[in-house]
Amino acid sequence: MNREVCKFFSGSFAALAYAHAAYALATSSGIIDEPVFLGRRWGVGYMWTEAVVYSAVSVALGYIGWASKPQERPQKPVVPATDGQSTQHVVAGEQTQPVSG
Repeated sequence: MNREVCKFFSGSFAALAYAHAAYALATSSGIIDEPVFLGRRWGVGYMWTEAVVYSAVSVALGYIGWASKPQERPQKPVVPATDGQSTQHVVAGEQTQPVSG
């Protein structure tokens, strides 16, 4: 996976972990009720478990994205001028005249 993609997903999973932790805190302090989804109550422990899992994934992707060395891009080869070639540029429309000797 590309380093930039790992960095992006690391931030995304960190945001998910933060949201789950905030929801767990709000639920445990009584600000909001436990969520009911598919007829089941999802407790605070489940929310903390999700937050820990998302944090671990975020740290792993962050390590891959920031700690790995970037791949070197191939550089364009520099072709040196050979004997007989001039380093002067000829402007379009300009013609060279042979020198008689």
